[in-house]
Amino acid sequence: MRVFVTGATGLLGSHLVRELRACGHAVVGLVRRDADTLLIQEQECTVVEGDIRDDPESLAEHIAGCTHVVHGAAMVYAGGRWPTVRSVNVDGTRNVLAAAALAGVSHAVHVSSVAVYGTGAGTIDEGSPTDTDLPPGDLYARSKRDAEAVARAVEDETGLPVTILRPSAVYGEQDRLMAPALGDILRLPLVPLFGTGRNTVPVVYAGNVASAIRLALEAARGKTTFDVGLDFPLTQRALLETLADGMGISPRFISIPTAVVRGGAAVLSRLGVSMPGARHLPLDRVVRLALGENPYPSVRIRDELGWNPPHSHHDALTRTGRWLAVHC
Repeated sequence: MRVFVTGATGLLGSHLVRELRACGHAVVGLVRRDADTLLIQEQECTVVEGDIRDDPESLAEHIAGCTHVVHGAAMVYAGGRWPTVRSVNVDGTRNVLAAAALAGVSHAVHVSSVAVYGTGAGTIDEGSPTDTDLPPGDLYARSKRDAEAVARAVEDETGLPVTILRPSAVYGEQDRLMAPALGDILRLPLVPLFGTGRNTVPVVYAGNVASAIRLALEAARGKTTFDVGLDFPLTQRALLETLADGMGISPRFISIPTAVVRGGAAVLSRLGVSMPGARHLPLDRVVRLALGENPYPSVRIRDELGWNPPHSHHDALTRTGRWLAVHC
């Protein structure tokens, strides 16, 4: 395969480039003019400058000669007003997939998010509804729902086979959102645990998501959707302790009762307080996921594509912690 990757210098993109190159596939990465490309160039990735907001004809010139496309570039809880988020996450998806069809690629993977499910209760899988009410400020979830609709529309209009993957919260080296926020918390004199800390949290390692994307590319099945919300069970406490070990620190934990956490989040949400570094991430969603059990079992991708995540959380979190200690 010769794979065109958007978001190649980001968290997931950089892990995907490494995964594809390790399996012998050629990679062309779309990057912005000011992007740091050293990491992907070390993987012998061909780099082209552009923007997913460019018109499909211009993007198709970059894609020419590629057999597959992975569209992973997005604004992830990065602030901004709806027109800005829409222009990147929704219109950008249309541009990239329309360009892929123009360039004659055989298959595309669109990276979405479990955020499309909103606040559904209980176990969630690919058959769960994605039309539940969303908090008005959750622009990321709204944009990902719209982007999925766009992806399916392009598939229907052009015949380009599209696979949609929905990861949960992704962490790893090159993470500029979740891991740095957790690192800041771990450096506090007392580190809060929500409840007992023994619940399993919905996070996946970027390297494991990259392996899932590779399998989806190799299967090349259109009109399919796979959740990638659970690689291995990981408790809230194990997440924090192992990340701290990698950072070389020994935090002191304090357990905050569940009722206090929920009540405090409700008050702060009404006051308009948002997550540090993630303005559009609702506090009540964070608390619900942090207190509950991981609701995304991700059975289908294991059964149908044989996904067997290659990286344990212990090793992945340790590596991520070491990266954080140097870069954040």
